[in-house]
Amino acid sequence: MARPYLEQNKITDFATLNQIDRVAAMSQYRKTELFRLQRTNNKKLYHQQKKNFSQTESYVHLTYQERHQFLREMADIIALWDSARLFAECIDKAFFDPLKARQPVDEQAFEQLVSRYEHYLQIMTVAQESNRLGLIIHDNNETSCKRLTELMTRFHNRGTFWTQIRNIIETPLFVDSKLTAMIQVADLCAFALRRYLENSERDLFDRIIRRADRKDGRVVGVRHFTGKSCTCAICESRKV
Repeated sequence: MARPYLEQNKITDFATLNQIDRVAAMSQYRKTELFRLQRTNNKKLYHQQKKNFSQTESYVHLTYQERHQFLREMADIIALWDSARLFAECIDKAFFDPLKARQPVDEQAFEQLVSRYEHYLQIMTVAQESNRLGLIIHDNNETSCKRLTELMTRFHNRGTFWTQIRNIIETPLFVDSKLTAMIQVADLCAFALRRYLENSERDLFDRIIRRADRKDGRVVGVRHFTGKSCTCAICESRKV
């Protein structure tokens, strides 16, 4: 949703068209483009473009500005969820050493998230005098399902580096993100964090970071892992 659809700029007065005419114009343009690519015999580019068109088909009736306004409105809604807590591990791969960490970067990030989520549930259990249990729901990915299930099973048996697992039940449940709104909300939060750290874009970030888990005013639920001295809003907010 966030990327420009260049073909919209090539359709005369696209922004002034109604929704039906926008969809029709985009469909015609994209079909013509795919036919053109077929004739070039560049199969790789053809299949990549066909995939891109398929993934963005639901949003072609919206202009670039309208799509970004929608994302801003969604981020504002997330910011108002007082009962929600944001946990994230943002790792700069240039400074991550898998040999030193003794695990690949995605497993390191997963262990960090599991540990923070477990700590949060333990704190809530004490504060509310009632055992607070939690589930982990993960975007369905065939390459990571088995590995993360085995990793979570190990955490249940031995704990993570930082804590024993008492309040997170089960192994992750894997769902299709296209069918699950809350996974898409998590994707929006991840997108906002990445765009801020890589491109200094604060628009979405400043909205969703309000939901980061905090302790004594400090952000503890979100961490930026980097080897250099960093003055980003995440690193600054974690300082005592």
